[in-house]
Amino acid sequence: MAKGLSVYRQCLRSVQQSFRGDQFMLHNSRKELRSKFEANRHVLDSGAVKKLLAEGAEAADFIKTFVVQAKLNERGNFEMKVQPHHADATAEEAALRR
Repeated sequence: MAKGLSVYRQCLRSVQQSFRGDQFMLHNSRKELRSKFEANRHVLDSGAVKKLLAEGAEAADFIKTFVVQAKLNERGNFEMKVQPHHADATAEEAALRR
């Protein structure tokens, strides 16, 4: 239970960081996240629980590392503010950090 809550909070922090300032995406991603965790609330098999927790941690890391919010600027182009943790990130590196 405590580990599940920890992974849930990790996912929430990743969503908050990635979608900061975008209320639509914040609301809907939180809603989807809650739905996914609620759907698996009653899983009791320890192997299945470990797998779900690993998937949740991986999803949080993926969101934090690979999701960059683009915003429409005054010229009609989309621009992104890439953070240092986005630079040169690869899926393999993200997997190794877990």
